Amino acid sequence: MKKALSTVTLAFCFACLFAGKGLVVTQKYNGPDANGGDVTVTWYVTDAQCKMKMDFKDNKVSSVNWFIPDAAQSQLLIYTEGPVPAGAEKTYYSIPVNQIKTTSNADASGLKVVRTGETKTLSGMVCEKITITGNQSVTEMWVTRDFVANAYKYTSFFRTITELQGLNQEKIAGFPMASVTKDNSGKVISSFELVSASTSELSDSDFKVPAEYKAAPAR
Repeated sequence: MKKALSTVTLAFCFACLFAGKGLVVTQKYNGPDANGGDVTVTWYVTDAQCKMKMDFKDNKVSSVNWFIPDAAQSQLLIYTEGPVPAGAEKTYYSIPVNQIKTTSNADASGLKVVRTGETKTLSGMVCEKITITGNQSVTEMWVTRDFVANAYKYTSFFRTITELQGLNQEKIAGFPMASVTKDNSGKVISSFELVSASTSELSDSDFKVPAEYKAAPAR
């Protein structure tokens, strides 16, 4: 009995070493960002790692893609979930950070970021309203105060996300839960709303490409 208890205790301690408190957030995109389809993204974020799942559906296709920053190798790992043709292998792709393009609504070189101090609760988490003003747009986002991981560290992997650009510029901890971006005329050009959010224990293995996927040949 003692031996069994010791084994269980050791296993628990070992698990704690490789697990960390994380945030799991699901958001629904609206407007041009949805590319004419139904786009839902789910983020898994800790202070050390993150990954993003994108579900896309329209009247022709349905796809699930995963994006995992590999900070050690300065690359973004990408794979598509689901079956492959007979005889084909499941593969993942890697894109060097310096080849990731920016197509953000805001001009990252001239952003004005303001912490308003205004707060509201989303999914049980206190969030602060932060505005990002660029040359051609204004973004209003709600950023977690309760979960203060430095999500902005992943900006270079997700350069199209204005909200991360703003957090990165001012090194603001937290994660954007909901956001609306308008052009200078006040027209909404992109937005995402919160579907759900919860904290969870996430381990290193949660941020790995599944073992059945093989690296695609370099191009």
